[in-house]
Amino acid sequence: MNTGIDQQVLLRTKLHRPRVIADLIDRPSLKARLDTGWDRSLILVAAPAGFGKSTLLSVWLEACDCPYAWLSLDEDDSDLAVFLAYFLGAVRTIFPNALTATQALLSGVSLPPVTVIARGLLNELDDLERDFVLVLDDYHIISEQAVGELLAALLQHPPGRMHLVIATRKDPSLPSDSFVHVLKSLRSAARISASRSTRSRDSWSRHWERP
Repeated sequence: MNTGIDQQVLLRTKLHRPRVIADLIDRPSLKARLDTGWDRSLILVAAPAGFGKSTLLSVWLEACDCPYAWLSLDEDDSDLAVFLAYFLGAVRTIFPNALTATQALLSGVSLPPVTVIARGLLNELDDLERDFVLVLDDYHIISEQAVGELLAALLQHPPGRMHLVIATRKDPSLPSDSFVHVLKSLRSAARISASRSTRSRDSWSRHWERP
């Protein structure tokens, strides 16, 4: 079956950062916690629904000097080809002419093994000329192992220019063959996890309530 997913059929609104409400209370302490992750390849923002993960990241990016890309995930993105197409589409909102070799894989009859995709994608990401942030929002929706395997492979040898941010209601489900290595990366990442915080849900929510 042909995997061909043309860039023209991507839903562009999935690549838009959520708008920030004008009268939102600014919470510099939370943004400062995100800033501690600049020297890491992954920032994991894990909290239950309604805790303001997307809002926090959108506010943070609005003040960020670094170019950024946003991808709001849904159930369809559990398919590796669909996820890859949107991953590439998000990065190409910053670097329009980049990642062409990986993009070409989507035109084939079938995708090559994840390790092959990851190797080529890592090399292309490493060729990018400046740092950037890539946010994967609602990652908890992803259910297929292949997507986790691809991200696991990217985190094993992370490209220096990409700062990956994952927003999720639960810790990512990682494949067993790479779980130990990536778990170490997650543990050393700048983690904002309401479930592990002494902050109560009500207290966290008040950081994002309107005046």
